[in-house]
Amino acid sequence: MTRIPDAVTSLATHRLIVAAPNDGPADAACDAPAPRPAGLDDLLAAVADQLPDEEQQAPADWVAEVREALAFNERAQHPAVITLRDILLDDAPRTPGQALAAALVILAAHTRELSALARRDADEYRDEHGVNRSTRGLLTGMDHTRKLLDRHAARLDEETDQ
Repeated sequence: MTRIPDAVTSLATHRLIVAAPNDGPADAACDAPAPRPAGLDDLLAAVADQLPDEEQQAPADWVAEVREALAFNERAQHPAVITLRDILLDDAPRTPGQALAAALVILAAHTRELSALARRDADEYRDEHGVNRSTRGLLTGMDHTRKLLDRHAARLDEETDQ
């Protein structure tokens, strides 16, 4: 039984008509390309002028995204380096200010990694050699270096927040 469509279409009013029978191949018919309506190009140009440029499309708080990436990579062997790799591979548009803030966040994270390494090294040395007259100066110096790194990381974080 042949089904009759509810609406009648023709190539005079439509560019493409597709008939898909229940059995066998489908038929397609298309008329010549229709001319572009007058004024469409001017309208499209005006709309394009209203769109924000790439710098304005950059996310407003990229620093938060970088911090989230650092937290996500926290268990990696080198979280700051892994996050830096991820950021360098991200092709989203960024402003120079956003790039600087991201660099400061990553550098602060790496500085904290170095501080933790200094603490671990001092703890291992203390466990192996104990604290006595000959090791006290070395351990004090290592602790001073760790505190220096912590202060530097804090200053980098302050620069990011400004």
